[in-house]
Amino acid sequence: MADVPARTDALDAMLADPEIRQSLAVLVANAPTLAALAAMGSGLLQRGPELMDNINASLIQLREAEGGEGGGLAEVLPAIRSLSKLAPVTETLAARADSVAALLDSAILDPEVVRVIGSLGEAAVQAEKATQGRQASVGGLLALNRQLKDPQVQQTLAFVIELAKAFGSRTSSGK
Repeated sequence: MADVPARTDALDAMLADPEIRQSLAVLVANAPTLAALAAMGSGLLQRGPELMDNINASLIQLREAEGGEGGGLAEVLPAIRSLSKLAPVTETLAARADSVAALLDSAILDPEVVRVIGSLGEAAVQAEKATQGRQASVGGLLALNRQLKDPQVQQTLAFVIELAKAFGSRTSSGK
């Protein structure tokens, strides 16, 4: 009878393990990618001193700009401080991410809509200042009729009527 050698070799024992064979198959299948990654890593290490010189030069330029008219860090630091003030709000915003996304995607932030709402707000403030502290009185029907002849009042009423029509149309169509 021929002697069958026992599996005492450590490498032979590892190769018998199906998990190790599967891992080796993955390594062999990805050998070109691994070789490319190794080459890139080697190239990065070889260029390390050059990269550090570039980073150092950038920092020197930033420090020089700080003293010059460019502002440098003086402009960046307030922005960073402002971001840190937003930190407490981020949890609330994250919880309402769907609402925030819907708001950002809606027409409410369209520049033309913002302009119209801004004009409306300015007019409201102006009207509030003009009537603040006074007893509200527009007079009778004749006084009101005279006000209706004012071109500014007519323009505003035309706007309100068109707004009512457009809003009614949108609500009836389900938009």
